[in-house]
Amino acid sequence: MAQSSPRWTPADPMAEAQLSSLYARFSDRWHRDITRLGYPSAYDELIARLPETSQPSTVLDAGCGTGALAQAWLKTGQPYSVLTLLDTSQEMLMQARRNLAHVPKIVSLNAALGSSEIQPNTCDLVLSAHVIEHLDTPESGLSWFAQCLRPGGQVALSVSKPHWCTALVRWRWGHKAFTPNQVQSMLTAAGFVDIRALPFSKGPPSRTSYGYIATRA
Repeated sequence: MAQSSPRWTPADPMAEAQLSSLYARFSDRWHRDITRLGYPSAYDELIARLPETSQPSTVLDAGCGTGALAQAWLKTGQPYSVLTLLDTSQEMLMQARRNLAHVPKIVSLNAALGSSEIQPNTCDLVLSAHVIEHLDTPESGLSWFAQCLRPGGQVALSVSKPHWCTALVRWRWGHKAFTPNQVQSMLTAAGFVDIRALPFSKGPPSRTSYGYIATRA
């Protein structure tokens, strides 16, 4: 199946280069800031809802940032054959590698969603936190996740939801926001089934975000 690259489009009027520059500027404090706000704990909640497996998994963290969602998954201790970190920001990717310096079997790719370096039907699990909100067509990103996964593979997402706090985030970072019904509809259209929308329990994540787990049909 041919892969098409989702267009990475920040909120108007911010240009792509401006957004990349902004993330680069904040990369050295990003992990500290999201930890203070409670996002890694929320990611722990999300990952805890994934089923356990005894077979080594091929895992992709798409738009990994500083690696917080990958860290949450690694805490489970489940076996894996390779963990790929993918991000368009070289600076964020460098921070992720620093945060996971002790972890074996990691590959890092400085690339966007749709990268041809991720072959179709090769992943057992795709992780992605606050990435599809930046895409001009979020459906294309979700479809690419489905292409990357083997049948029966799973995706675990954190996605911004409408809230006045999210409006402030959008003003600074360009995030869109989607209701659980919207995300579930997009996941269904992308070929996912058994979709679960999972509210976070506390802190800023409970106000700004929702977790989702779905299975490739």
